[in-house]
Amino acid sequence: MIWLTYRQFRTSAIVAAGVVIAFGIAVVSTAAGLSGLYARSGLASCHASCTTSTTDFLTAMKADGTYPALYFVGLGLLLLAPAVIGAFWGAPMITREVEGRTLRFVWHQSVTPTRWALVKISLLGLASMAFAGLISLLISWWAAPIDAAGGFPVGGGSQLSRFQKVVFDARGVAPLGYAALGFVVGVVLGVLIRRTVPAMAATLVVVAAIQLAVPTWIRPDLVTPVARTGPVLTASAFQPAQFGTEGQVTVPVDIPGAWIVTDRTVKPDGHSFSMLGASQCSDLAMAQTDDCLAQQDLRQVVRYQPANRFWEFQGIETAMLLGASMVLAAGGVLWLRKARLT
Repeated sequence: MIWLTYRQFRTSAIVAAGVVIAFGIAVVSTAAGLSGLYARSGLASCHASCTTSTTDFLTAMKADGTYPALYFVGLGLLLLAPAVIGAFWGAPMITREVEGRTLRFVWHQSVTPTRWALVKISLLGLASMAFAGLISLLISWWAAPIDAAGGFPVGGGSQLSRFQKVVFDARGVAPLGYAALGFVVGVVLGVLIRRTVPAMAATLVVVAAIQLAVPTWIRPDLVTPVARTGPVLTASAFQPAQFGTEGQVTVPVDIPGAWIVTDRTVKPDGHSFSMLGASQCSDLAMAQTDDCLAQQDLRQVVRYQPANRFWEFQGIETAMLLGASMVLAAGGVLWLRKARLT
């Protein structure tokens, strides 16, 4: 069974190995240069008031187009990997046998259908996790200086920290869980749809939906956020504020490496503040508007996940994804035993 599985998927395995090797060569050959920039900036020995050193490092890093390119290539590989693995490895696993009318022949050999399915799911699932894990290990190791500086700068004072949605899924052990789940989703959809191309298309859609749903609706509730409330007393605090389409005011908060879950500006009664309800401040010049807002006795309510919870979230989410993969795979095998696919 192992040899047969390898023979059927050796082309995909060779392509995956080539991607890992090529990416590995790229990051290893540039890691020393990136680490050198970090060391020369003084960030390694800085423990307070490191804004200047951080700016110097990130500016020098972005000035060399190689580092931003590799950073986003690594993100792209890991964000696309679950859907691509599910579509090209998972979905065809059953459908190629059904469409080729070879499933009955395969199942009437000495290997039982259950063992045939379990071996193939296990081997290809582990291969999927190995691919995602190696890429994640490489990019996490290579990008460590950037993550230590608060994340990749994207303009407007914002940075892509490890807790950001697009970065979290491409760091640590979370990519293993998403790769395993993407593969199993592809297998199950292949069993249900029984046509390769439709199953591949459905897999791309379903896995993309999972990657959107988990960080948006599930991840924020895995651990209770820390709450911080404080007054907004000065006009200067409103200068970098953002004003929403409905008049809501969001005052930026600086908590290094943290995931800001919610950031609200509220009135003394606890209700959200809106410029639409503060007519005395809405028609003034910008400088006067800031002074007017500072006199409204506003408070800032922030709910956030501290940076030191990163690995706690990684462990919980990965365990959840792997558990879902195992349950889904078991259900697919049980359904496969009872279905008439030939």
